[in-house]
Amino acid sequence: MNAAAFRSFGRQSFTRIAGACLMAFWATGSWAADPAPALRLSHELRAVPAEPSSSPSPPTASGPVGHWADQAEAWLPGNTMCDARRAPPWDSLSLDAALTHALCQNPGLRQAMAEVSEQTAGIVLAEIEGAPRISANADYSTSRNFNASGNSGRTMGAFIGLSWVLFDFGQGHANLQAARHTWTAAMANQNNSVLTAVNELVITYGDAVKASAALAAASEALNAASQTAAAAQARYEAKVGNQIEWLQAQTAQAQARLERARASGAWASARTALALGLGADPGQPLQLGDWAAWSQPPTPSVSANELALLDQETMQNHPRLRTIRAQIDALHARLQAVDAASRGSISVSAGAGSSQNWGAAGDGVLPTTQAAIVASFPLFNGRETQAAKAQVQARIAARQAEMDALAREVRNQLWQAHQAVRVSEESLLASASLLTSAERTFQV
Repeated sequence: MNAAAFRSFGRQSFTRIAGACLMAFWATGSWAADPAPALRLSHELRAVPAEPSSSPSPPTASGPVGHWADQAEAWLPGNTMCDARRAPPWDSLSLDAALTHALCQNPGLRQAMAEVSEQTAGIVLAEIEGAPRISANADYSTSRNFNASGNSGRTMGAFIGLSWVLFDFGQGHANLQAARHTWTAAMANQNNSVLTAVNELVITYGDAVKASAALAAASEALNAASQTAAAAQARYEAKVGNQIEWLQAQTAQAQARLERARASGAWASARTALALGLGADPGQPLQLGDWAAWSQPPTPSVSANELALLDQETMQNHPRLRTIRAQIDALHARLQAVDAASRGSISVSAGAGSSQNWGAAGDGVLPTTQAAIVASFPLFNGRETQAAKAQVQARIAARQAEMDALAREVRNQLWQAHQAVRVSEESLLASASLLTSAERTFQV
């Protein structure tokens, strides 16, 4: 293996450890522990260095952005910062530039944001449901008697009414809590959409880096093989070499040409996948930025105690788990609403108005006022209530089972990512040692 191949292997190892670290952060899903999680990336992901060759992010009110993760909540579809950055620098595409553009253009994130907006409106509707309602009515009517008298009359009236549910055994409060928990689930799902977009883009970008490094190594290997074949041919023609060495050099050159063709095809596929991931055309030409910022000595892996704490944090803050927890809380609130609806409600209504009459009986204005307290209690609805409660309880049980299965999956992702980081660290150290030996051998 020549020096170019070892350098390619080293860069691929750097890529694998960086991707494994990001997979670990994605599996952790560390977000703000607030009841309404803010849309921002975890502090662990900010440890990923931004390439010095990347173009600077647009400044904000607090000053220029030092790292793309520091202002991740600003890189959302429809944000002014996204509008100001329509396209990434295709001639030197860095990871942070690709990530910010991916967040701005990601359709899954747009869908999640629309769901949050829908649930926000649901909270407003739930709050208005328990508020007093005021209505105004106006009517006009005319009548005629088809008898001997032939009397006719006209009436025009106006009425303003007020209605207010005074007591509903907690049904309105339960509906409001259900709406709030549903909104929390939508926010957690939006956060998960961000993590998914980051994870997919990092994997795609890493594949592109590996393909680009492999193509560079294959091109260098082909150049070395061509020089070796030319030297072997010259020695053979000068009668100082044999034909076998010449043929072997030609075979190595053909093999290197084949490997370069394969590497070129792999780079074309990786470039196309990256362009599509960024919402561009498949034929969009692009060049990757400098990857040197990632080629750093590996940091010590997470210890057993730290991994246990990380596992606990994951179970509490992973957005997918928070989504299901919020959905379960919303279903519990729905259950309370169903139980409260079966008990009835007490409401008050009041109104005032007047009517103007014209007809044979005379003209006049008739003022009208009314007030009432209405108590409504459902009767003989026990079977309906029990069926509705059983339906909600079944949904709660299904969501609980789904959360248990998801907790196992997330924990497995975390431990798999941890093992991938450890293996990548060892591979990185071994490849660095091999690279040093290969460079010395190549110099000799």
